[in-house]
Amino acid sequence: MRPLSVRRLCLGEEFSPGEEFNFDVEQGEIVCILGDNGSGKSLLHSCLCGQRRSPRASVSVCGHKLFARRSRPAALAALGVVFQHPGLLRTLSVYDNVALPFLESSIASGDRLAELVGLRLRLLGCGHLLGDETGALGNGEKRCVALARALSGSTRVLLADDPTAGLSPGLQARVGELLTALIDRGALDAAVLCTQDIDFALRVGTRFLFLRSPVEGRLVGGIREERRAADVLDEPRPREISAFLSRHRGWHR
Repeated sequence: MRPLSVRRLCLGEEFSPGEEFNFDVEQGEIVCILGDNGSGKSLLHSCLCGQRRSPRASVSVCGHKLFARRSRPAALAALGVVFQHPGLLRTLSVYDNVALPFLESSIASGDRLAELVGLRLRLLGCGHLLGDETGALGNGEKRCVALARALSGSTRVLLADDPTAGLSPGLQARVGELLTALIDRGALDAAVLCTQDIDFALRVGTRFLFLRSPVEGRLVGGIREERRAADVLDEPRPREISAFLSRHRGWHR
């Protein structure tokens, strides 16, 4: 059973041939979705996590249909989501934000819950924030706590939009190491990361999906090219992808 399967997903209001998304994410994969501003990364992310619906789309998470009424709760329970804006609940402490998915899934309570929450925060280097109020956190700290929350509960598939934005190089490296370790140990089935951070993507990604660039300001949608990690930098590659790589990492090949 695949962690994620996507069919006929279109970002626009109307279906256009060649502009829909059809792809699978296999067990153990970290798929990096790359593209310029306006290419639809955040829109695609919002569809994959169930916030936005594409009329013809079918999205399955660990075999559960995301847009089917009966199976939607199970699909959402298997998803851990990090948005571009952390989306923490300001009225809750850091501890309560990270504990919430465990409580919603009735996975743990009491001392066991405290142990699980503390472990996730420590793994991300922010264990010292455990008792802090959410409103007092800096942007980088909020992103770390949001990632810890996304890895709580019954999460099997992580969906993250711009997961390293605002993080120091040290924290970026720590996040990459943690994701790789979770995948390798089977604690996480797969991850899908929407990003422009080429360096981070190359460190953690196993497969890369390059989205089509906007045309005259119009969102096109769809995958321009797919590459495995081993050959993402190989020539030949479309001029559009070469330009993207040059802009975001200074390569001129």
